[in-house]
Amino acid sequence: MTRYSVVRHEPKKRTDQTHAIWRGIGCLLALIVPMMSWLLATGTLLLAFRQGWPLPYQLLGYPVLPEGLWKIPAFWPILSFIGRQQHLYMTLVLALMYIIVISAVLSLAYSLVYRFVGPPRYGPLDMPQPKIKIGRYKR
Repeated sequence: MTRYSVVRHEPKKRTDQTHAIWRGIGCLLALIVPMMSWLLATGTLLLAFRQGWPLPYQLLGYPVLPEGLWKIPAFWPILSFIGRQQHLYMTLVLALMYIIVISAVLSLAYSLVYRFVGPPRYGPLDMPQPKIKIGRYKR
C-alpha cells in the first residue's frame, strides 16, 4: 500500500432499540395513567361535593357544545354522549393535574431506580474527573 491510499474502515451499525419489555410497560402506562387519573378525578370531585369544598362554578355543570357541530349527523352520538357528562370540564382539569403528578412521580421513581441499578456513569474509556481544588477568589 502506498502512503496516500485510502483505507476505509466502516464502523459496525449499532441498533439502539428499546427492549420489548420496556415498550410493553410504556404502552401499559400510556393506557393506565389516564384511566387512573380519570378515576381519581371523579373520586376527588365526589369527595369535594360531599365535603363542601369551594369549586369554581364555571367548570361545573353540563358542557356547552357549539351549534355548528350539531349540523354534522356523524357527530350526533359523540356529542350527545359528551353533552350528558356532568361536571366534564372540572373532571378534565382534575384528570390533567393527576396525569402530571402521576407522571412526575413515575419519572422520579424510574430515575432513582436507574441511578442505583443502571450502568455506571463513566465507561472504561472515559477519562477520570479532573482533581482541581478551587479556592476562594481574592483580589
